[in-house]
Amino acid sequence: MLAGHFAVGLALKARYHQVPVLAILFSVLLLDWIWLVLVWQDVEHFRLFFTTKSLMQLDLYDVAYSHSLFWALFYAVGTFLVFVRAEGQRHWAAPLSLGIFSHWLLDGISYSNLPFANFGPAFHCGLGLEAAFPILACAIEGVIVLAGWGFYYQTQGSAAARGPLWAILMVLLLLLLAPFLWTKFFI
Repeated sequence: MLAGHFAVGLALKARYHQVPVLAILFSVLLLDWIWLVLVWQDVEHFRLFFTTKSLMQLDLYDVAYSHSLFWALFYAVGTFLVFVRAEGQRHWAAPLSLGIFSHWLLDGISYSNLPFANFGPAFHCGLGLEAAFPILACAIEGVIVLAGWGFYYQTQGSAAARGPLWAILMVLLLLLLAPFLWTKFFI
């Protein structure tokens, strides 16, 4: 869902013009940055596997601190509270918080084993479309990519500003198709 995260970031940037695009793109990937650090520290774990259709997929079986509902809300609310109190950057609070929580919502489409929290009952959330229906998951992400990119594209006034956006769309589409292309060319 990497391309989908970036597309949501572009849509947020289109709505909140004053916030730098890098800040918004960092926010939509914050849970993954936390995940990478925690995997590196051997706190969280994942598996990379290939389905019977040779489609590359991730199994996020131990992501209680980075991708649980509780911690995603905690990071989003914490970010909101920090920026709403920051003089001169109050307008960053809503888009950054929405970006952070949007990550969990989009991953909920792809994965079925997102934990509720690292404590309490072992309740898991998510639709799990990536494993059950990979083509449908890719199609949904494709709609998200086109909608987010299209929304951003419409906010760019001049033709000169819109020109490079086609390259961004191509990169997003390559990210979207990467699991399929990886297995076709490298396996």
